[in-house]
Amino acid sequence: MKINFIVAASCLLLSYSSVTLAVVDITTLKGPTTNTAVPAANNGTVTDPATTTFGSGTTSRLALYVPSTVYSDYPGWLPLYKALVFQGIPVRVTKDIAVAKTHGAVLAYQGLQSKYLGSTDAATWSTYVSGGKTLIAIGLTSTDTNLKTTFGVTPDTTTNKNAREVIVLNPPSAAYPATSVNSMFDMTDVRDKEIPLWRDDLDTGFTTIGYTLAASTAPNGVFALGSYRTSAGVIDTKAGITIKSTANGGKAVAIGLDLGAFIGESNGGKTNGIPRSYDAQYEPGYDNFIRLIKQLYVTSTSTGLVTSWPVPGNMGVHFSWTYDIDAQDSYELAYTVAKDLQSRGIGGTINWQAKLVKDAYDIASFSHYYRNISAVEALGNMELASHSVSHSPNLLNFPVGTGKEIWDGIDYDEDNYFPFIGQCTNTSATGPWTTNIPGATTCDTPNDRLYFFTLAGSLLGEARVSKYILESISINNSTVVSYRTGHLLYPDALPQVLAATGYKYSSSGACNDQMTHMPYQPFYNLAYNQAVDIIEFPLTASDEDGQINGDWAAPGSAQYPNGSYAYNQAVLINKIAKYGGQYTFLIHPTTAGLPGLTQTLFSDKFAFQQTLTPKITNVSYFDTMSGRGDFHSARIASGIDVAVVGTTATVTVTLTKPIRDLTLKVPTAWAFASSTVGVKATPGAVVLLNTVAAGTVTLTFKTSGTVASTSAPAPGPTKTTTTISIASPTVPPPTPTPNNPRMVDDFADPSRYSSEQNAMGYYTGDDGTVTYRTSVQGDWLMLSVNPTSYWYTLLGPADTCNDFSAYKTLSLAVRYPTTTRVGFNVVIQDVDAASCSEMTQHPFNATALINAATPVGPDNWLHLDLPLTNFGTFDAKSLKAVTLSGFTVNGQVEVDYLYFS
Repeated sequence: MKINFIVAASCLLLSYSSVTLAVVDITTLKGPTTNTAVPAANNGTVTDPATTTFGSGTTSRLALYVPSTVYSDYPGWLPLYKALVFQGIPVRVTKDIAVAKTHGAVLAYQGLQSKYLGSTDAATWSTYVSGGKTLIAIGLTSTDTNLKTTFGVTPDTTTNKNAREVIVLNPPSAAYPATSVNSMFDMTDVRDKEIPLWRDDLDTGFTTIGYTLAASTAPNGVFALGSYRTSAGVIDTKAGITIKSTANGGKAVAIGLDLGAFIGESNGGKTNGIPRSYDAQYEPGYDNFIRLIKQLYVTSTSTGLVTSWPVPGNMGVHFSWTYDIDAQDSYELAYTVAKDLQSRGIGGTINWQAKLVKDAYDIASFSHYYRNISAVEALGNMELASHSVSHSPNLLNFPVGTGKEIWDGIDYDEDNYFPFIGQCTNTSATGPWTTNIPGATTCDTPNDRLYFFTLAGSLLGEARVSKYILESISINNSTVVSYRTGHLLYPDALPQVLAATGYKYSSSGACNDQMTHMPYQPFYNLAYNQAVDIIEFPLTASDEDGQINGDWAAPGSAQYPNGSYAYNQAVLINKIAKYGGQYTFLIHPTTAGLPGLTQTLFSDKFAFQQTLTPKITNVSYFDTMSGRGDFHSARIASGIDVAVVGTTATVTVTLTKPIRDLTLKVPTAWAFASSTVGVKATPGAVVLLNTVAAGTVTLTFKTSGTVASTSAPAPGPTKTTTTISIASPTVPPPTPTPNNPRMVDDFADPSRYSSEQNAMGYYTGDDGTVTYRTSVQGDWLMLSVNPTSYWYTLLGPADTCNDFSAYKTLSLAVRYPTTTRVGFNVVIQDVDAASCSEMTQHPFNATALINAATPVGPDNWLHLDLPLTNFGTFDAKSLKAVTLSGFTVNGQVEVDYLYFS
């Protein structure tokens, strides 16, 4: 679309379609008119838990126990707390052991060290666990006899500083039921099961404590949930994470890593090369420790507990398309990418560089092209955000500044902010790159080819001047609250500078480098004494990380033996969806690039956006940076408390800010009864619909019974979810009968499936040979299989005889995305009625039926109805599981539902 500009003396009018938009002439601007207080240079004092608001809530929350003697020595309690609440765990922080022990689950941070722990408190904790409660100890070094018995371990007397390179999460053991907390991890994915701790070649990393396990027997003995692998490539004889359970459900868990420091250093980008990549790959890092703690928490009571899901609307990934406008042609092409998103009903964030000075880096592109911003704003779906003023490669050497920096388009002012980038010179063939200009930064390089210096730059100037100019020209009167630095450089003072200048959200880090796929709250000077009121959404991937284009190809194709970039990013997104992470993609809408670097056509970048978006719609909640930030700001400040009386659970959600589409994860056995706000209830999850105001929300559930299962296309049951109006209770579902199908799974909930639960609330998974793992693509299950693969789903609790004698048929729907039909066996497993544990398999080879089936409807599903008589003689009152196995060839199978009728 052609855009015509009409220039007047002091006002520029943009003629766009049939709308005339007034655009401010930046040469008439002068501001900001108020100064910014310069943040202090030091890190601040260590945060005392007693000075925070984190001590509220009831005993249903996880207690984070940080004794008075500990917090000043170990400030890592604060990043640990932040990571817990970002994962959705309700937490109450306390320094008082008398308060902590009233909770059903306690996370003791460094308080069980010998130097902090007396015999009285040691005895208290031993009694606590023996009473059936859960104690997770970070930094256990106490050699108290009672505690050694309680935990079943003897700790190192000194920490290990260099031999233990990774911690390897061990697979669940059938002999040790407590180890099922590890079932959420993909043991076939090295990134999921191994967390790096040390970089041997750089001799840097994190210190660890090792635990020698006492001799014990299952099921209530001690087991290593995580083992260290040494720099020599062997498993250490001492464990890194241990668990010991009691007969009445108590658990004692020891973690030999200072998890608070690990999180704090990761958030600050101080991991010094330990991560296995910078971005664009799966690197859950500290997320897996928090996921483990979350699972221990929700299983610490027999009735279960409630957490908040990190993505609105019970979706898998909180996704943002983001764009950096830092080249001349980007201003026009920004409209193209924004219009494409608008056509799909979604939005994104555009970070505009306010380039006001012509220098060795670029022309004053903002001054030339800023009027295009109005055309993008007029679309109504894109957030206006800042990408600095200078985009300097020397940002790490910038001073904080004066807080007086301004843009004056009329007259010269001594506070005018005009950062200038010059190119350094090389004095000899091998000599250093230098500049002799007084006041210039040292010579830095973004690409090992061109070296630059910057004059008159400051961190406050970059933030406050760009914010002022963007807000001044906004036709929507937008407030700029999101920021990204040039080159993703992250100065130590950036968090407090952004907060001081009115920003709320940043995307200047990189997820792999920060060892998380979650948003996080950065800390003052990137230390972790004091939190800063900023939320960071680290970049997940960008157009600079691979062969970006619109091709969609699975691994094994001739052109893409490892898969196309779009395909691999979709795989990454589905991995992150297992625990509700965030995904931030960066596109530079330009074909331009720095000299010497490979240039990528804009058409290829745009094609990538058009290909990937529909592929991940069913697992993604698309949002702007500020939209994500507002959601998480409200969510981490909320509280969840649970009270169970008889068979009724009352959940109280305390909201300090409005929030939209907040999802509560509840035990799948709970049946929704009522709510004081409108909700959508599905097995294991309740979404508070739309925007809920600050205040208190009360929900009730029956702890026995199930919510009516969602289902699948005809001829199976109709797909439904339960939408509940305000204060309107529902009637528990009727007992299944032959005329009321019993849904095993409809694969309609990616987040539920990523937690390895079917629609009945029971475990589902595979043998680990399923290529690229099984994943729910929103409304169906995708299996990439080979002849040795099998997938299975349980029909009830372990060691239980499950009665399906009322049913006569097992139904499922399958289809084949590559059109090649893959045959397989459907296997019913039953158990002996006496012990409910001795299993027998009853297979039916469905290959012939699959090959003969006719696709139904526009989606080409093959609907298979298998009479249970096909499976021979089995005990229908003692069923265990349904398995798919014996696949005839390598290929892909999609499954849409599985139910008995």
